[in-house]
Amino acid sequence: MDRDTDLFVQAFWVKCRDVIRPELDRAVDELKGAGHDASVSTQEYSPVADQLPDIGPVLTLTVHPKGAPEGRTLQFHGDVAKGNLEIIGAGAKAAHRYELASVDEAVTKREIADWLAVALNHHP
Repeated sequence: MDRDTDLFVQAFWVKCRDVIRPELDRAVDELKGAGHDASVSTQEYSPVADQLPDIGPVLTLTVHPKGAPEGRTLQFHGDVAKGNLEIIGAGAKAAHRYELASVDEAVTKREIADWLAVALNHHP
């Protein structure tokens, strides 16, 4: 991994640890309290395309709404090639892109809330 990639990946995980993950953990607690199944998972960066859907790094919130046949995901993806953070909600028309430094608690809360409003009311 080259130096710029290494620095970006490190910065991504710091942003996840300090800003994004605490908000995801709050959302998981609220979702579980409302009877849904929810979890957070990570995928490390790999410069080699393998069987994983992305080359990472990715922090993913997965929600299985009660009564829904399948789960829905919200991904916080570090786009190494473009050097930004991409937020991808399953079923969304487009990803939202941010400069990594601009992602703060307010942005994270808004993205999670907006996605959950759609994900929890989605009926296949």
